[in-house]
Amino acid sequence: MRSRYSAYVLGLVDYLVATTLPVQQQALDRDAMAAWSAQSTWLGLEVEGSEVFGGKPEHAQVSFVARWHDDNGEHRHRECSAFVQVDGRWFFLDPTVPLKAGRNDPCPCQGGQKFKKCCAPYLNA
Repeated sequence: MRSRYSAYVLGLVDYLVATTLPVQQQALDRDAMAAWSAQSTWLGLEVEGSEVFGGKPEHAQVSFVARWHDDNGEHRHRECSAFVQVDGRWFFLDPTVPLKAGRNDPCPCQGGQKFKKCCAPYLNA
């Protein structure tokens, strides 16, 4: 989570895309990400907690508060983000990008389980 926040601070949109689940990457709005990054003065990140869930593949959740300032004033955003580990790398599960998988379909993360038993619970939490 810290690396993704730092990427927003530094305007590293390619990194933000690369650390999102591969099947979601094409649907990301790179221009909007770049604009938000550039038009904001980033004020800090507070990680409130994290939890890793065992299994294959491993999943994790990170609770955080991000703060920034823009033309509309100062803001804070609290979120509990979900991540999945694929081939030793952690990827963000973006809840704004729907995964095209039915409950009983293979999970798009390619973890070898059905979607309902793998990433779905973390996207619907």
